[in-house]
Amino acid sequence: MTNDRTSSWDGLDIGELMDLAQPQPWRFRSRIGEINENGRVYGGQLLGQSLMAAAKTVPADRRATALQFMFLSGAMPEWPIDYEVTALQDGKRFSTRNVKGSQRGGRNVCDVHVSFATPIESPAHMARPAPDCGLGSDPERLPRLCDIVSPRAAEIESVVVYLFNDHPAIDFRVPFEGDLLSPDPHEPRMRFWIRMRRALPDDASLHAAAFAYLSDYWINFVGCAAHVHPMAKAGRRLYVASLNHALWWHRPVRADDWLLFDCLSPSGATGRSLSLARIYNRGGDLVASANQESLLAPISD
Repeated sequence: MTNDRTSSWDGLDIGELMDLAQPQPWRFRSRIGEINENGRVYGGQLLGQSLMAAAKTVPADRRATALQFMFLSGAMPEWPIDYEVTALQDGKRFSTRNVKGSQRGGRNVCDVHVSFATPIESPAHMARPAPDCGLGSDPERLPRLCDIVSPRAAEIESVVVYLFNDHPAIDFRVPFEGDLLSPDPHEPRMRFWIRMRRALPDDASLHAAAFAYLSDYWINFVGCAAHVHPMAKAGRRLYVASLNHALWWHRPVRADDWLLFDCLSPSGATGRSLSLARIYNRGGDLVASANQESLLAPISD
């Protein structure tokens, strides 16, 4: 394992972030990294790079269908991440891979299972989108995070360190500001449009990895949204971190086209919250589903 330090990603080309070195067969290594607000590697980088490492070991006609991801410890942004891929299954249509991510000194950062399959013609059905999910809105005309100015936004930045800044790689729009600023405490919900800013080549593995990267952006906010204002009034902060993450691809996904995340948190208790999301394209097709469990740890100033 190398001791070379990684350089910081400039946030422009997602393909550059997902471009892994391959020092040995079935072993891959990150070249650059992205730091989050807590001083660790952004979870979306780990999700996307793990999927990309697995995809490099399966036939090109097999697309990602499911990902089960366990965050084991916060990855340090200055050190490379080594991804070791193991084949669990190679059948007539399906391939399954285990990916273990680690850093210098044997620091285990993630354990991942990814499934791939060759698409076939089959019967299809889809649950209808909720009438109020925001599909009728035009994301191009909706506010960015940086457009939202409110005392409640300042509370969010202070209590959970979710910043109302534009990300250089991600276009993020909010159809309902109340989801962030005045959430329903009994059934927190958040809807947002998201996409990569730059057009991507027609590479199914890159789009899957870029989608995995996007899927970690703000999804767990819905699991802590209802607690921000009470904790701000009490002068306390909340440490939020991803514990595990699951994705299912139902239909082809383009990460450089608008995707609507309709997120709901059915539960938060005993230091953990759960976020569930249905993801639609602009045509209203359900293209993917995501679940994420997060740590909610109160901090006293």
